[in-house]
Amino acid sequence: MTMQNDDKLAPDLVWQADGHLTEIALTALGDGEEAILPEGALAHVARCQGCSAELGQAALLSLRAGELLRAQAEPGGAREAAAPRAPLPVSAIAFAVAISALGAAPSLVAGAGGLRESWAGLWHACSVVVRIGCAVAGSGALSGWLTALPWLSAALLLIVGVGVAWTRGKQLSLNGGM
Repeated sequence: MTMQNDDKLAPDLVWQADGHLTEIALTALGDGEEAILPEGALAHVARCQGCSAELGQAALLSLRAGELLRAQAEPGGAREAAAPRAPLPVSAIAFAVAISALGAAPSLVAGAGGLRESWAGLWHACSVVVRIGCAVAGSGALSGWLTALPWLSAALLLIVGVGVAWTRGKQLSLNGGM
């Protein structure tokens, strides 16, 4: 590579015969070494689509080369960077889910016995609340409070959910579960 006195690349290394930048100049730009290029090279790349596209390719090549060099410098880097990811072990996951379902089946069957009573109690509580709500609303005593009805129903659902969870938690602890 011939350098001029002012540490710039010689024009024959920068410019092709057709007026576009050479691969050497584009590589220098891609590596961030624009200081070694003569005046006008950056302006040409800015206005020439062909040279601009080639500069993009040169910059990507430079980045990839840098990544590979860094991977080589790290201990075991070349093997880690090139190693493809293992495929997802779908059959092993399906087998584990099936074994888990079989292991959980006895406790699910044992807990299902009290499910009928729990649903009956929940249905009874909800029907009582609805009947009382209809009776109070029909009397006209809560005419201004009807706007709070969605909030009251949400609170009721929350209370019932906590009650079911609390009851279910007691069953699990009595049966030796969690």
